[in-house]
Amino acid sequence: MINRREALKAAAAAIPLGASVRAQTAAQEQLKRVALLTQDLPKMDGQELVVTVHQLEYTPGGSSEAHRHNGCTFVYVLEGALVARIDDGPETTYRPGQMFYEPPMHLHAVSRNASQTEPAKFLVFRVIEKGKPATVPAK
Repeated sequence: MINRREALKAAAAAIPLGASVRAQTAAQEQLKRVALLTQDLPKMDGQELVVTVHQLEYTPGGSSEAHRHNGCTFVYVLEGALVARIDDGPETTYRPGQMFYEPPMHLHAVSRNASQTEPAKFLVFRVIEKGKPATVPAK
């Protein structure tokens, strides 16, 4: 039988988790992701690498929290406009046909749709060590 103190601890622990899940769900709704390709590459210098290609779309006003990528990341804008800032560099707006590069584990401090009314679509090409997560929190 659970006592009152244990029940209160369990209830208190569940509140931040629920808020976190709601925040994560809201973030996922701002960013739509479609996997287009995952391809193992031949071993190079003993490393097992994989290339992935995703089409991403920020909803109008959509953004992502600051994060890092384990692999070499190349971003190509298809539609709309994408605002990005890597490390402490300037915020830059990329438009259709423009591309930028994110070195591994550098801080992707800003990533957002430049428009509050139109979506922003872009392709993400990544070369990463097999088995590593593509994206990690900023920390």
